Amino acid sequence: MTKTQFNAYLEDYDLAGLSTDEQNRLRLLYASYPVPELVISSDLPRALETAHLFARGAEVIVDPLFREIPVKVPEASTWFLDRRWPSEMWWSYLRSAWFFNIPPEGQTLSYARCRDAMEEIMRYQQRAQRMAVVSHSGFLLVTVHLLMKARRLSGRRLPRISFGEPTTYRWR
Repeated sequence: MTKTQFNAYLEDYDLAGLSTDEQNRLRLLYASYPVPELVISSDLPRALETAHLFARGAEVIVDPLFREIPVKVPEASTWFLDRRWPSEMWWSYLRSAWFFNIPPEGQTLSYARCRDAMEEIMRYQQRAQRMAVVSHSGFLLVTVHLLMKARRLSGRRLPRISFGEPTTYRWR
């Protein structure tokens, strides 16, 4: 695919919600989990729909701060960027670009946003013992890393990144 096709795929993915089959799968999966007191969710459709399914009537706070790390192949014209590549190549490029702080959001901005999210989580944690955060794998990986580094969280080093699979942590 070209960079234009790949960027269109990324935009479509961010706007996509859950299929009926996926909603039913998650409803069954979440039935065995305790109902949280509060759920914080990204505002992207798939996260928001997942949050409401997991909340099962509990309060859901929607916050764009918890969105996935935004990625986009730049429009610049270079030998590499003007070629057709498999999606894996574009994903590899975006991962490398993140480490080199290439927009739209490189590593430095992602870490700053995750620190802001940590503060929000800790603020909400004051009022809810059983809280859930529904976000996206890249953003959650960085946020969990920072919370563990700050000794605020204990549990699995890496959250489950299977879609819709909850990971349980304990606040310290």
